[in-house]
Amino acid sequence: MSLADIQARARSMAGRADPKARARYFHAANNARKLANLKAEGYVIPLSEWLGHNNGPDWFASELFIEHCWKLACEKAWAPPAQEIGVRRARKAEALGVTYKQYVLEILERGRYLDEETAAELRMH
Repeated sequence: MSLADIQARARSMAGRADPKARARYFHAANNARKLANLKAEGYVIPLSEWLGHNNGPDWFASELFIEHCWKLACEKAWAPPAQEIGVRRARKAEALGVTYKQYVLEILERGRYLDEETAAELRMH
């Protein structure tokens, strides 16, 4: 190989030295090869990849958003309260014979404070 051939080869590979650039190049070449093979087999290739797409959200985007909202709501609900509120809840839970977490869960679920009757039901379960 002559010096000119080596320099020409180095110049041609200079743009593909980066692994990401090389991957993009091979990905584009592979897509072009697949497209050419499909055309050769007689398949009709649409003019655009967006043809027939309504440009709506992804299939699972709404589920991901709902999951995100639930995660934020749980973090907000179980965030530590102010010190005096936490102490009052802990004393009340201890007096009723339930755990602090059971007491707070009852407040969050039903929106009311525990009394002796419902605390007895909780202790039974």
